[in-house]
Amino acid sequence: MLQIGISDISKNPAIIDKLDDVAEILNKKTKQVKGIFVPVAFLDNFKEVLEEIEYQKFAKRNAILKHKSEEDDDTLMDGLDDAY
Repeated sequence: MLQIGISDISKNPAIIDKLDDVAEILNKKTKQVKGIFVPVAFLDNFKEVLEEIEYQKFAKRNAILKHKSEEDDDTLMDGLDDAY
């Protein structure tokens, strides 16, 4: 797998246009992988996985809404009452 530094991409964004292989995008100072580049030609192979990742991120961001009690549901109405 190819490895490309974040700074390399910021200095020369055309690197992305030339990639036709899967590559790790990493912070070369810390050697930490920040992401993976997959060419769009392989998108169909990853479509279901990407949808699942998007759903998991959505669920995590909105987890707090699941735990709200019913008495908290009046907060918006209380704020509207104060405005008028």
